[in-house]
Amino acid sequence: MLTSEDVDDAFDDEAFMEERFSDVQRLLLGRGPALGPETPVLLPATHCRLTVGPHTSGPFGRCFAVRLDPGADQSAPRVELLLADDGSLLGLVDAGALDGWRSAIPSGLAARYLAPPAPSLLGLFGSGEPAWSCLLVLHHALPSLSEVHVVGRDPAQARDLATAAALRTGLRVRTSEDARATAAGADVVATTGGHPRVRAEWLAAGALLIDQTAPAATAATAAPTAAGPAVGQVGLVPPRGPAVRQVSLVPPRGPAEDTRHEPLPLAEIVAGRALPRRSGSDIVHYQGAELAGWSAIAAAAGLGHAWRRDVGTPVRLGRGSP
Repeated sequence: MLTSEDVDDAFDDEAFMEERFSDVQRLLLGRGPALGPETPVLLPATHCRLTVGPHTSGPFGRCFAVRLDPGADQSAPRVELLLADDGSLLGLVDAGALDGWRSAIPSGLAARYLAPPAPSLLGLFGSGEPAWSCLLVLHHALPSLSEVHVVGRDPAQARDLATAAALRTGLRVRTSEDARATAAGADVVATTGGHPRVRAEWLAAGALLIDQTAPAATAATAAPTAAGPAVGQVGLVPPRGPAVRQVSLVPPRGPAEDTRHEPLPLAEIVAGRALPRRSGSDIVHYQGAELAGWSAIAAAAGLGHAWRRDVGTPVRLGRGSP
């Protein structure tokens, strides 16, 4: 069984993270295994939501992940890894921590292709579990980073994250209450939820915005207001500022209303068929999303690596178990 701390220990490993970057890259380019879709399962007379993932390679052969999201008044969500042959339970993982790393690793790969040359300052918006994993992944993906400014709605939580991140990474990490100044001074801005929204006119020329917020939240911030349009608006050009180039992890579903501003799939850049910027002053807005097959691979790889490193708590099942 892996707690959130165990998940961090398993994923925050240089060689392991490089292997997961390669997994994401293979999936983007269509060179990975053909994995099926996730399947939701209805549980009558319960408040739980069950999602069964596709079969993938695991530490003991073919396996699959099952995600259990209990009701609000029940235990925290978890992911179970089961052996495909007979359904044997291989491991239990805290789903919140796993979700953070699952979202952050594609963002780390994207940052390598989309960040300006030798970025040094990261503006991190958010202070929860997604922000923690995002910071650790970007620290590995962008070795030139030397400083991080954290902006969060909860000042105490932001200070705790900054203190822990400084100890874990050796970077200069401090909190900031000025969202606009933080975004303006950063080479890379990452938004993970639980923070003031970032506006396009705040960003410096050539900066990268990594948007890991939920699609619904992104849409809510896209409408223009008296203070100016938000970064999430497709094809946005800030007044008297650089253009914003939209890049998405996966191609948008269905035809775009305006094909001139259709988001550019990250795979086109990874494959060398497109450049992230038309000019050095362009701001790149990268939007994270769900990548088919990646959840199953991340869960299997994380548990396998934890077993090899002897991370986690053994759980006895069956008769005689406590």
